[in-house]
Amino acid sequence: MMDNPKLNPLKMPEIISLIGTFLDRKDVLCCIRVSKAFHDTLFKFLWKEINVKLQCPTTKALENNKKYIEELVFQYSFPKEYRSLQGCAHLQHINYSGLSRHSSDLYDLSNLIKAHRSTITKISFCGSSLREIWGALVKCIHLETLVIIDTKISNDEFNLFSQVCKSLKRLEMYIVSIELPLGFLSDDTDAFIFPNMTTLFFEFVEISNPPHPYTATHCFGIFIRRCPGLRLVSLSDFYMENFLERDQDYIDFERAASLHHPCMLINPQELYLTMETRDEDMAALLKQMTGLRELHILNCDFGPLSMRELLAEEREILKDGFIVRESGCRRLCDTIEQLTINSQSERANGIVQAILSNCPRLKHLRGSKITVTEIVDGAEWVSIGLITLTIQLESDVDTETEEGMEKQRAVFRQLGKLTQLTGLGLTGQGFGSRDVRTLDLSLRAGLDELINLKRLGMLLLQYDEHQQIQLEDAEWIVTNWPNIKHWYGVVSNEPGPRRLVTEFLQSHDIVVLFPNHGSLEF
Repeated sequence: MMDNPKLNPLKMPEIISLIGTFLDRKDVLCCIRVSKAFHDTLFKFLWKEINVKLQCPTTKALENNKKYIEELVFQYSFPKEYRSLQGCAHLQHINYSGLSRHSSDLYDLSNLIKAHRSTITKISFCGSSLREIWGALVKCIHLETLVIIDTKISNDEFNLFSQVCKSLKRLEMYIVSIELPLGFLSDDTDAFIFPNMTTLFFEFVEISNPPHPYTATHCFGIFIRRCPGLRLVSLSDFYMENFLERDQDYIDFERAASLHHPCMLINPQELYLTMETRDEDMAALLKQMTGLRELHILNCDFGPLSMRELLAEEREILKDGFIVRESGCRRLCDTIEQLTINSQSERANGIVQAILSNCPRLKHLRGSKITVTEIVDGAEWVSIGLITLTIQLESDVDTETEEGMEKQRAVFRQLGKLTQLTGLGLTGQGFGSRDVRTLDLSLRAGLDELINLKRLGMLLLQYDEHQQIQLEDAEWIVTNWPNIKHWYGVVSNEPGPRRLVTEFLQSHDIVVLFPNHGSLEF
């Protein structure tokens, strides 16, 4: 049939169904009016996701079309038609947000989950308690993702929670309070081992009863260590009010105790941390890792100790129950592809230069200050595959002298080798107005060294009000950067040229903005 040239492809259910996978609900509603073939084929896509708050199908319609439902969304509404619903052969995700404390609601939700325990792969729950739900979740044989929001998990629920976690690949918890059972830390069986877990997102999660003398941070470390297959870990500041009640020395003690503890020997491919972390603590964590591809540490003092671990060929590994330092391992600088460090720091300490000259696989970098002198005196960059680069590149040379101009041109030459760049930020991403002076983007200073940045689409120069770009420079940019579409920053500190250059860039469909403060990124 498919080989018959006389057939109209827009009358073939296989083709129409394939089109339907790319359409949103609004588009589907339009397309089902095209023809009977479109209606009969695409109708099922209207039932793929049912938001109960927005859609109120009749009981008969629900019964006739339940076989198409893949996701049910309950937003503070749980109609009786759904409480006894069974036979949704393709139901994969139930998303429930409820304010009701009536146990009957959770009892009916539990029954809905049990009725579809063989198809459900994801549960999202926002509410005060999951007590009535855990038993149903344990029976979901294909459950892979659990999202919990604004919930308390008491110690008598924790064993069931742990049973659920054993099948999970992804666990997300936001604003969650956890009471640990007495034996959690000391348990040496596999009761609290989660072998399938690959992804953890914890944001404002509280351990309300850490056993003395241990801390909540220590308990998080134990939990993470018991997920041996972790590939992505994202830890945002735990419970903020708890941190505000403690003095800084105690927070530092908790952090160090957690990061240096043997049970924190984890090996994810992606690590996201927003809590403040000292250089020595970050180094202690990095020395345990191999194969790290993404590292995003927004409030870390990533200094010489951390950099040393990035370059080290030795790693700490767990061998026969003991932590040993093993040499000959692949260096983290040879595996890292995305790196966000010290983006708010205004210190130039050679870290950014060291990264650029030692990380050949790096694709995205958001870093701190680097100077023209550091680049000129440093090694050749090996991160030539960069796609986005955001740094605070400070011009610390006298551009009125021949030597200063030559150094600036040498930096342009390094940047010009980054031929894959689509986004380039030269003045950092801090907050508030700052007096920044970066490279002079003019032909006289070496702009023509960037002739090979053919993919560049966005340039960030916010905070730098020293630019003196002329019309000839703008003409060169338009001619040689065919994909440039966004320019953030003042093009000239002189009103006349600023107006002339801005209007010229805008006439070539380039958006020019003059942000005085705030944070921009790509």
